Amino acid sequence: MLQQFVAGAETERKMSNRDTITGYRRDGSFFPVEASIAKFHGEEGVLLVVTLRDITEHKKAEDELTWRATHDALTGLPNRVLIRERLTNALHRSRRNGLSLALLFIDLDGFKSINDIHGHEAGDFLLKMVSARLLEQVRPGDTVARLAGDEFVILCEQLEQPAISAGLAERISETLRQGTEFNHQQLFVTASIGVAIGTGSTHSAEDMLRHADTAMYAVKEKGRNGWQFFNERLQQQAKQRLVVTNGLRYAIERQQLSTRFQPIVAADSGQIVGGELLLRWKTEEGEISPAVFIPVAEMSGSIVPIGAWVFREACKVEVEWRLRWKESAPYVSVNLSTRQLNEANLADEFAAIVKDTGAHPARILLEITETSLMSDVESNLRILRQLAEMGFRVAVDDFGTGYSSLSQLSRLPVSVLKIDKAFIDGIDKSPENRTIVQAIIGLGRSLQLKLVAEGVETYDQYQELETYGCDLIQGYYFSRPLEVDLFVELFERDKSNCVDTPGSSLYFLIYASRASKPTAAAKLFAHRQRIISANRANGITGCLVHEAGQYLQMLEGQEEAVLGLLKKLRNDPEHCDLKIVIQGPAKSRIFREWGMTFNGFEPKSEPDFGSWRKRQISLLDLAEDAQICYSYLTAYSGRY
Repeated sequence: MLQQFVAGAETERKMSNRDTITGYRRDGSFFPVEASIAKFHGEEGVLLVVTLRDITEHKKAEDELTWRATHDALTGLPNRVLIRERLTNALHRSRRNGLSLALLFIDLDGFKSINDIHGHEAGDFLLKMVSARLLEQVRPGDTVARLAGDEFVILCEQLEQPAISAGLAERISETLRQGTEFNHQQLFVTASIGVAIGTGSTHSAEDMLRHADTAMYAVKEKGRNGWQFFNERLQQQAKQRLVVTNGLRYAIERQQLSTRFQPIVAADSGQIVGGELLLRWKTEEGEISPAVFIPVAEMSGSIVPIGAWVFREACKVEVEWRLRWKESAPYVSVNLSTRQLNEANLADEFAAIVKDTGAHPARILLEITETSLMSDVESNLRILRQLAEMGFRVAVDDFGTGYSSLSQLSRLPVSVLKIDKAFIDGIDKSPENRTIVQAIIGLGRSLQLKLVAEGVETYDQYQELETYGCDLIQGYYFSRPLEVDLFVELFERDKSNCVDTPGSSLYFLIYASRASKPTAAAKLFAHRQRIISANRANGITGCLVHEAGQYLQMLEGQEEAVLGLLKKLRNDPEHCDLKIVIQGPAKSRIFREWGMTFNGFEPKSEPDFGSWRKRQISLLDLAEDAQICYSYLTAYSGRY
């Protein structure tokens, strides 16, 4: 090489950098050196000159660039590039030594909310804290890396037992659950951890990362805050999730999404007062269950545009129903996902849709699951208050299955509680379910909230709930979810039973009577739903009050129907001493529905009147004054 350089035309050449050249200073320290050689032609021949240059600063700059390319600047941990290289090398070593390795994929739960509420400074602080805690848990030689955002991985080599990685996952879960303080505020996150075990003989680096990620997503779908090993079942689920995720991206533009409406009825009358919008997705291969695609949409983020589409459909239906039925139109109930609540501009987006469609926010009920509502109270409180200020009502769905803090629940602008179907299923047979439902109804009433029972499928369940004072009922006992046209037909039939035709004359009647025997009132109480349905079928509304074996009843409807019912009552052996208090034409209905109040059969919490009562006045005594009687009965109109 030297002879070629001397003989050639080249006058200067850097010496090879393949082997590091090290210089030695007088103080005994070493330093990197760059060497070059030059030649000069003189009278005495070729003169060679070797130059040595200290490149300490240059090497530092090179090392700094290399470090930045392979490490995360915030935490100092290896990044995606370096962990992939180390994982590949580790798989090669495992092929030689026959030992397995583990890859833990860690995703933080609730990190985005901390960034949104407390700012990125708090988020960066938390990421550094998580990094430090992860490093404390691993063995010497294990690698902790940050992939991106709030995602971390841990590479563990030379595993003789899978239990080692299981123990590590459990320790990480436990240590990350512990809060940390930032600017005098406690920050809390949990972790969803997927664990993949493999060797270089059976797995590639891509396989390990994909399997660990799949297991992590399975933890997310089950409720987060835990860990799970990868298995083939999860692999099949991951493939299905990928197909569903890709399909959802085009579901709106391909017009594959449609809506159904399940009637919500008043418990004491059975009249339809609302409809819950339920989403359906039908592809070329067939219909996909919401239980399958909704969780995938939530995890992939496609629930955000889909949720906006659903809300727009709800607004359009609300406008159509209000134009058709005016103030008697049923309200529209629509579900919000956890992911939608995390969108800072949700209220602005809804406001734009409301303005565009002309919808009335007060006639739209937004349903939010208890778990998502309580997952980040402060963030949700801000969003929900914005929505409430626009006029929307809010319902807590699946109530009783989460972990609500009552003090937090009272701060939120919630107006409705929906009792989860899990408690309704056994209410007529299970004392435990019955107790829970009664407690939820009592809680709702104390907070002045409306109660809706969902998943009601039998008459016995309905009767139990109506007896406890549940306001509204939803379930297959009344109707399955219907296409909008069928819902409209059902509501029209339901409405025609209690709504008078234009130009028809209304008639009202008040009577008082006695129960022929003590069991007569109990029989009415037991069969009141059948009686209510029969009256509604004849277009009769009104109110029946029972007290101490006596009845006072107001009937409203067409004269023929009212007098026909009166005739039946006169011939009913359960009634005796029937007396007409007042009857005649009515300008309008007092009661929109039918109501029955049975004192003595329903729970009461009234004071002891014994020492205060100067004279006992019965319902028959009250019937002596038609005006007092009318005022007494119509005072119940706010309930029915």
